[in-house]
Formats: sequence, structure tokens, C-alpha cells
Amino acid sequence: MGDIIHFNEYRADPKVVINDVAKLSKKDIYKVEQIRDSIETALEKVATTENMPLTVAMAAGRYAAMRMFQLQGRAETMAFMDQCVVTAELCDDFMQHFDEDA
Repeated sequence: MGDIIHFNEYRADPKVVINDVAKLSKKDIYKVEQIRDSIETALEKVATTENMPLTVAMAAGRYAAMRMFQLQGRAETMAFMDQCVVTAELCDDFMQHFDEDA
């Protein structure tokens, strides 16, 4: 319970550049969050209903990777996908840490 979590140990390589040129309004941020949440909910529903979570994840990942490559190119697509994996790893690490404390 007394362990300190050092967030800087979990940061991705700072050399990875994410396009931060466009600043979104609060209205646009809300819209993006709603789109993201509705897509994640739909994917989770199909994965659960069909009992094929890996298939759904692979199909969604394939679509995302191919479409992002067309829109932004390889470097930004790879950086985004890497950040997604880093986020998932952080979540797993935190959940394990909290499970140990229980």
C-alpha cells in the first residue's frame, strides 16, 4: 500500500512526436469523445454478443491502421498505435498494483 508510483517511469519515449497543431474547441472535444465512446461501446457489444473479442479487435485495428495510414501516413499512425499500447500497459500495471494493495 505504501509504494509510490513514479509516473515518469511509465512515460513513452519523448522522441515520439504526436501532431498537436490543431486545438479543438470544447464543443469539438465533446463530439470527439462521444464518437469514440459510441464506437467503443458498439465494438464491445459485438465482441460480447459474438463471443469473438480477438476477431473484433483485429478487425477494428486493421480498419484503424489502414485508414489512419491513408489520412496521416506511417509515422503518425505508428506513433498513435504505440501510444495506445503504452496506455493499455499502464492500465494493466495500475490494476495489478491496486490488486496487490487489496
